Amino acid sequence: MPNVLSFFMCALLGAVAVAWYANGRQDRLTARFIDGRRVTVSCAICPTGADRWERGLFVIEPGGWSWESRRSRAGEAVLPVDARIVRIRRPEGRERNRLHYRLLVLECTSADGDVRLAVEPGRLEHVVMKLAPAGYEVLRPVVE
Repeated sequence: MPNVLSFFMCALLGAVAVAWYANGRQDRLTARFIDGRRVTVSCAICPTGADRWERGLFVIEPGGWSWESRRSRAGEAVLPVDARIVRIRRPEGRERNRLHYRLLVLECTSADGDVRLAVEPGRLEHVVMKLAPAGYEVLRPVVE
């Protein structure tokens, strides 16, 4: 019996430590964002007609934002400068096989064409603040 109790106590302390670390990490990211320092959000990008998702970083800097691919190869996906969010949703169809189940998909439109971004829910607000069209205060995820 003491072994079972000590196991559960260790598991509980481990869960508390992980939650404390994750919460502090989110707080540090938000503090950097509010202070106007450089913030990177890992996400994936895919043009609307394509099936291939390319991972990269959405970089928020004091002067604006940019997209940095994790790989430098010809024909890489690019996030247009005038991209604006149209819809936020969960992955559906074939996307569910290629993306982590927790990610949310941001459908963006621009003059160059439509683009989809896959972002973690905890980092979504930073990307939305930069890509939301003027006049939209709150965009809520579509949960079905």
